[in-house]
Amino acid sequence: MRALLVIDVQQGFIDSRNFEKMIQNIHRLIINSQKNKEPIFFIRHLDKGKESMIQDGTPAGEICHQLAPYVSECIEKRLPSAFFRTSLDSKLRNAGVDEVILCGFNAEYCIFFNSVAAFEHGYGVHVIEDACASVNTGETYEMNDLDIPKFIFSVLDNSGEMTVSELDSFLEEYRSSSEQHS
Repeated sequence: MRALLVIDVQQGFIDSRNFEKMIQNIHRLIINSQKNKEPIFFIRHLDKGKESMIQDGTPAGEICHQLAPYVSECIEKRLPSAFFRTSLDSKLRNAGVDEVILCGFNAEYCIFFNSVAAFEHGYGVHVIEDACASVNTGETYEMNDLDIPKFIFSVLDNSGEMTVSELDSFLEEYRSSSEQHS
């Protein structure tokens, strides 16, 4: 069984730029998971830093308004990995999950860390490229020409251990495999 992990889609990140297309794609993933009766776990990063874009205890730290109505299970984390010192792994195992689908923020931190952690915990990992983003740019890391998400997704996909695809391709592949199992 698959589970959807919606990682750190918090209001402060959403307010920093126009991420409307990404939110629409995450919404499509949520609807697909609901339709297929697959668990959905929202992950929320708890950041106490006063300068944080997603400071805990403020509206910026909450799950974004557009997706908040879909939250039924939320795992809170203090580090980039939602698997470290949380109940995520046990909840996934109790639900019979063997594959996770990742979307959200930030590609170079929490998407990357959770992809690797999920793999190390024995899960199949699928990252939806156009349902992930970063609030950072190449300039953030003094590499002006670097497209951070594309670089991270290339590394993950080229590992041979994880799959990275665009949403439409993922949904088409998903429909095809569901029809074969019917």
